Amino acid sequence: MMVDKKKPNQQNPEPCRNYKNELSLLSDEKANEVVGRSLKIYYVVESLRITNTFQYKINEFVEAHMFIIDQEVQLFLKKPKPNEDELTVESIYSGMAGIALLYNFYANKIHNKNKAIEAKLIIEKCLSILDENSDSVTYLTGKSGIFVTATEIYRDLGDIKNAKKMIEKVVDLLPLALNQKMPDVLLYGRAGYLYSLLILKKLGWEDPDRDKLIRKVVLSIFNNGIQTCDRDKPRRTSLMYKCHNKKYLGAAQGLSGVIHCLLLAKSYLTKSELDDLIKPALDYLLTLRYKSGNLPVSLCNDPDHLVQWCHGASGVTHTYALAYKVFLDEKYLNAAIQYGDIVWKRGLLTKGYGLCHGVSGNSYAFMSLFQLTGKTKYLYRAARFVDWCLTTNRQNRIPDNPYSMFEGVAGVTYALIDVQDPIGANLPGF
Repeated sequence: MMVDKKKPNQQNPEPCRNYKNELSLLSDEKANEVVGRSLKIYYVVESLRITNTFQYKINEFVEAHMFIIDQEVQLFLKKPKPNEDELTVESIYSGMAGIALLYNFYANKIHNKNKAIEAKLIIEKCLSILDENSDSVTYLTGKSGIFVTATEIYRDLGDIKNAKKMIEKVVDLLPLALNQKMPDVLLYGRAGYLYSLLILKKLGWEDPDRDKLIRKVVLSIFNNGIQTCDRDKPRRTSLMYKCHNKKYLGAAQGLSGVIHCLLLAKSYLTKSELDDLIKPALDYLLTLRYKSGNLPVSLCNDPDHLVQWCHGASGVTHTYALAYKVFLDEKYLNAAIQYGDIVWKRGLLTKGYGLCHGVSGNSYAFMSLFQLTGKTKYLYRAARFVDWCLTTNRQNRIPDNPYSMFEGVAGVTYALIDVQDPIGANLPGF
């Protein structure tokens, strides 16, 4: 494209956000041939085991990444306790709690108790410097994520007493989570707190008031979503949420992420809530798609740029896959598949390799589709995206938190470990 320098108002074109995936241009027949021929490089399909060659390649990078992260961990553990006005929230998303989560995950995968003990040291340091006055209660960016991770680490090490103490700390956040000023979105709000409660349930949380507590959070999320819609004339959807004064639509800060968490809590939803609130909102999102099929970032006429977990097709692939499991409606299956195709075409991001807005995060869309459909082409796509992460010099900027779970190398390492068990793989926090 030529730019006329004589016209000062003419802007330079937007730089491309993704590398071209030539494989996405193949015909269906040719693509099936490539999958049949090339998948054996990555997996023994009959047993869904990773091949020795691919495992060695992955593990070489995992070991290198863990060595780098270990250096940061040692520096963190040696830091003196900060002053009262310097306390912080070392979150799952960008802080050291995410490293503790990775270490415990790694320890369980390779049955290494020493790594689990290291995870315990990290999370206890996070707890010791935690800003108790913070009003952030979510799993990914707030206090509940730190407490939930500590719960899991203590449980895995057999320390049930401290695990129960951490559960109590999550429950104690309920009044803050129900505060009217709290947003509802996954990354910063109530849906993220709901996610923490659901993880605690999986970890064995037993309490006579547990289900009532979870139901309270669910009701609050529904009520706020309805009220936001009621302020819109004409009303176009059954649910809508605001974050930073914008109506976002994606997984991290938007409507689809809230719906995802509500669907994870489906046993706490009535049939009416599923049919009259969740389904219409899912259907509404489908009407907003660009001509490309991608989901906009928000209702603010955003350009069709982003295909990543936090915004766009990648994150919403998971939500429609989950919606199909709940409703068994073919249009949700088709939507998940179509979003996955967009990720295949535009998901090799120049921004980098991370979980939130990078290639490793996008690989989980294919693992989700493989788990849903059993089609090996999605297993192949996941492997190709992970293989892409085993290269260098394809990242156009250094993340703000380069060692972290959702922006940096910890998340990439998590994905490299997870892809070795494609049936059980799950994007952390979603």
